[in-house]
Amino acid sequence: MNPVFLFSIVFTVLIGCSHSGSSSGGTEPLPRVQSVENLFNVPGQIVADNLVRSIQFHRSGNRNSAAIIELNSAQKLELTFETMQFDSRQFRVNISHHNPDWSRSSLGRDSFLDGLFTLYINSGRVSSVQQPQYRQYNFTFPNDDLRLLKSGNYMVSIEDADTGFLVLSLPFFVTENEGSIASSVESLITPRQNLRSSHRPVSRYRLPEIAEQPQFDLSFYYVQNRFWGRATKADEVDFSSPREVHFEVNRNTPFIGDYEFLELDLSDFTQRNPRVLEYYPAENPPKVILLDDASRFTASGRLVGSGKFGSPVMSLNSRYIDVQFTFEPGIPPEANSEIYLVGDFNNWAIQSANRLRYDPETDRWKTNAILKEGVYRYKYVLLEDGEIDDLYFDDLFTNTRQEYHTFIYMRDNREFYHRLLQYNHFFSNQ
Repeated sequence: MNPVFLFSIVFTVLIGCSHSGSSSGGTEPLPRVQSVENLFNVPGQIVADNLVRSIQFHRSGNRNSAAIIELNSAQKLELTFETMQFDSRQFRVNISHHNPDWSRSSLGRDSFLDGLFTLYINSGRVSSVQQPQYRQYNFTFPNDDLRLLKSGNYMVSIEDADTGFLVLSLPFFVTENEGSIASSVESLITPRQNLRSSHRPVSRYRLPEIAEQPQFDLSFYYVQNRFWGRATKADEVDFSSPREVHFEVNRNTPFIGDYEFLELDLSDFTQRNPRVLEYYPAENPPKVILLDDASRFTASGRLVGSGKFGSPVMSLNSRYIDVQFTFEPGIPPEANSEIYLVGDFNNWAIQSANRLRYDPETDRWKTNAILKEGVYRYKYVLLEDGEIDDLYFDDLFTNTRQEYHTFIYMRDNREFYHRLLQYNHFFSNQ
């Protein structure tokens, strides 16, 4: 398990009145495992409504991009999500500004936002399919009613307008595109990782004129595979070159270079799909039982797409499926051990709803998830004595390509917030 984390993220227990569950209002929050570190998401990043599915959040016009835009440009962010209900709902949009560690910045709302104080997402579009029927909602910003005034880390939160309940909160980034950056990845084999492949990102940043005291005001971070909650600060920094800085992560604390993802292609969910064992089209929603996943022998060997939220088919003609995952972990059930399914379809969160249960009749572990037609990444993680091991079941011989982002911040000493000067996006050479 990669021990390098900028910060630990503890799940917040959502407190609020439970709703009756009517399709016109909010719902009870998804069940979560308390007091467990969330290795993948930033503090406050959450999907709290158990009717919300198929989230997509990216730069408009590029579905595979991360939610990153340039300040004062024509670029926009597009947030789309669906609710498993026919009745219409209204949602309220809130945006907050954050520091690199995702604590709230000291900026007041009027300092980083210009426009209407409250924005709403209305109506949604109804699917043309049933069993089940659903609605799709979309919000694109900045727009005529909302303009972003500062660079940095942001969070967009969606609340149910009737109940005030939180529906979801997701991070995004606004960069100033100042200076130029180039990055690459060194591959290492380290005894610390039990001879696993390790990655050491290295970068070169050409300083802009606004960076007057770079050795004091700049900070540098790397993120692997868009798990923003696992950001790692570059602690080896060299300012000796004029107007240029070299930085990299410590050789003793690299990233896992063969981090594994499993692939699920549900473009066809009938028994023509080689992953489908059984298909029950008459159920609501239709049910699919997948062939077994086996520990250490199921890696896809490649990074499936680039999106953190998978690639559901966003057509209103596409259907949802109740998918049963079956896993052979190669370990007996233990009183202090639990296995969870995490992936694109559940915000990479440890949820009680996706805990695997042992079936003694088949000697397999099973769980279910409601997924839309599409392609997804996922993996199984071990929770033992309150700690998550997300490498325990990884393939013995994987060669999965890893994705990286670099972020460069500058402390603004006049307004006391962290400006995001530049970022870049690159892959390992595998």
